[in-house]
Amino acid sequence: MISVRTLALSSAFPVSFAFFLLTAGPAVASERDSSPAEQAQTQQLNQNITDANTAVDKQNAENNAVYQEQQARYQEQLAVYKAGQKNYQERAATYLAARDRYIAGHAGYHRLAWPARYEQRLIVDTNDLLGARVHTSNGRTVGHVAEIALLSGRVDALRVTLDNDKGDVWVEAADLRFDADKKVVMTNLNRRDLYVMTRESY
Repeated sequence: MISVRTLALSSAFPVSFAFFLLTAGPAVASERDSSPAEQAQTQQLNQNITDANTAVDKQNAENNAVYQEQQARYQEQLAVYKAGQKNYQERAATYLAARDRYIAGHAGYHRLAWPARYEQRLIVDTNDLLGARVHTSNGRTVGHVAEIALLSGRVDALRVTLDNDKGDVWVEAADLRFDADKKVVMTNLNRRDLYVMTRESY
């Protein structure tokens, strides 16, 4: 026979459990539903992420625009360079085709002695040559270098534009020296012969 105390305990258990469920229910529900403050915080976090992504996309677009502009400028410069190279190669080919006649035609011109300081300063392949002033060996300025003819990677001749609209003349490397300190090209041909040479064609 079950005692009264045992019956009381067994009957009390369901009541207590039901009471726990009823009292715990609101707490569980409150954990599932976000408060207005939490919802605002979540919304702000999402907005921050959206703003950050928008800023990254904008920066990427700006970087791409700069890159495209640089590429366009590079392509333009490359086209100019290639055109210049083509023009130079055509002129160099013309010079080389006439080189033997050029040398023979200039062999008879009067040449002055080189000053001692220029005897060993030969013309070499250097960017300093283009545009450099040209002097006769006695120090008189006659023009400037307008073009360089290369043969086997070395300077074979220079096209000199003479001052006072006297014209252009090719001068071979044997008749030239270069003062690297003063950036001046020297020739042992005299000015009168240079003027005569401008009237010749090869």
